[in-house]
Amino acid sequence: MKRFRRRYYDLFSHLYDKIIALHSQDKRALLRELLVEKTGLKPGGSLIDLCTGTGAVAITASKVAGKEGLVIGVDFSLGMLKKAHQKAKTIKATNLYFVLADVARLPFADKSFDAVTCSHAMYELDPLTREAALKEAYRVLKPGGCFAMMEHCEPKHPFIRLLYYIRLASMGSTENRTFARDERPFLARYFEDVKLEVTPTGGSKIIRGIKK
Repeated sequence: MKRFRRRYYDLFSHLYDKIIALHSQDKRALLRELLVEKTGLKPGGSLIDLCTGTGAVAITASKVAGKEGLVIGVDFSLGMLKKAHQKAKTIKATNLYFVLADVARLPFADKSFDAVTCSHAMYELDPLTREAALKEAYRVLKPGGCFAMMEHCEPKHPFIRLLYYIRLASMGSTENRTFARDERPFLARYFEDVKLEVTPTGGSKIIRGIKK
């Protein structure tokens, strides 16, 4: 199953950015800036972006972290990471790295990052992988660090909403559908001060919590 999903995302990498922009109503890609801002990342800080896809959030974070900072994007799809590398070359970042890895088993030390992000991906993970990924996010965060994720809101347009429901149904697991509707109880298992806010476009929501 994991091999099939990896192959799917390798192929999907060619359309990924356009689909995300359409669904999130964020054609100018301002939401990735908002997501990084919500983590509280500062110049010289460190951030890991889970399920980084084509690297949009990681690239944005690298600009905030600056030359003294460190940003790592992690994904299990080589196709996605190839796209991310291509995009990263245009900004010539020296603080940005992309790693092929499983988000359920991150190859990083405990308490090593100031922030962890995940954009439009967590709801697609199977329940066991998602639980492990949240646990790993908690593990690699420094005390006081922020975990912030962005997901799609339920679409208002009837046809797009129908497609959204079909997508949720295709996940199979009832827990996946429950997670997509309200992520806060799941994050609250690991993080404190969990908050949810709808983005200015209305197409996405940001959920974040703090490691105490």
